[in-house]
Amino acid sequence: MRGKAGILSLLMVVLAALLSAGCHSARPASHTAPQIADPQAPVWPPSLAPEKLAQCAQPVGVTGGLEIGVVVFDSGIDNPDERDARHKLREVEARLVAASLRDVLTETGCWGPSRVLPSRSQFAALTLSGEIIHSDGRDLVVGIEAVDASGATWLATTLHAAATASDYQSNTREPFETLFIAVANQLLRAAASRDAAEIRRLEQIALLRYAAELSPEGFGEYLEVIDGRTKLRRLPADNDPMLLRIDRIRNQEALFIDTVDEQYIDLRQQLGDTYRLWRRSSFEQADYLDQYKARAARRELEADAGSFAAMQQVYSTFRSVRIQEQDLFELATGFDNETAPTVMKSGERVVSLSGTLEQQYAQWRSILGQIIQLERGLTP
Repeated sequence: MRGKAGILSLLMVVLAALLSAGCHSARPASHTAPQIADPQAPVWPPSLAPEKLAQCAQPVGVTGGLEIGVVVFDSGIDNPDERDARHKLREVEARLVAASLRDVLTETGCWGPSRVLPSRSQFAALTLSGEIIHSDGRDLVVGIEAVDASGATWLATTLHAAATASDYQSNTREPFETLFIAVANQLLRAAASRDAAEIRRLEQIALLRYAAELSPEGFGEYLEVIDGRTKLRRLPADNDPMLLRIDRIRNQEALFIDTVDEQYIDLRQQLGDTYRLWRRSSFEQADYLDQYKARAARRELEADAGSFAAMQQVYSTFRSVRIQEQDLFELATGFDNETAPTVMKSGERVVSLSGTLEQQYAQWRSILGQIIQLERGLTP
């Protein structure tokens, strides 16, 4: 019997090691769960306390509200392998987290259009970007930065939200909504420290930076960069024909981004149920692993950890996570392969874009630059 118990204990250790390898990083000791001290464990900020989402009767800004671009998050994985299910999953998360943040910002009513951007651009007056530092269904840790068109930083922080078992009881509630609400509220507090004239000037800089990105020869002279900050030198006339063309092209880009946005909605609909199952399974895996480590620290492995039932529980949790990861990998790969080509019209020109959403966006921005240069060359 002792030989059998020894084998079971050994299997428990092996399975626990596999579970640990599936986690992206160890949970820091700042959390309330039992922990073995690990000097190499990352230090996260304390998990956020729930707060109410601030809302506005009127949006911040002059011309319909300050526009916000939420760039698809960095997955936080160096040299990701497209064949690795966990790497692919992180890429999916990077898109879904950005879309969830966009939804909360829209819900506040404090801003103009909030859009998910496939990559960085000068499109919006205020751009949010982020990186997923850790995600295991129980803890979500992200680095967030908000920078306006002038180059001023509104927000630069690392946030940590912790989910509980009750957060997964609802099929509609976002388990980590606390994090997205915190970003929205902090962003609004940053806006409150700026007066109306500064916000208006920011909107003007945003338009001219966008124009200068497409046509540096035509609009670069209106701006200057001092100590890393972009400032207005002067404004073009309201009826400047090139500015009117830029405004028209900008509206076309907004239309394209809205088209891309619809595909992010499709992504969430296709992957939503499986993604939620993966997060719930990962939550259970992370929770069980902490309990296992606590028992190991108290030298109680021979008690319940060496039982056949305990071994089955570890294996079941491990297998459930891996099944959900594989399902998500297949769905995400299929979504990328089936991303619909986008057909856009600019004046008399009809353009078909193909590839991933990020590739399509790069193609479209290149075409817009060519169009404005052509029009500028034809302008007397």
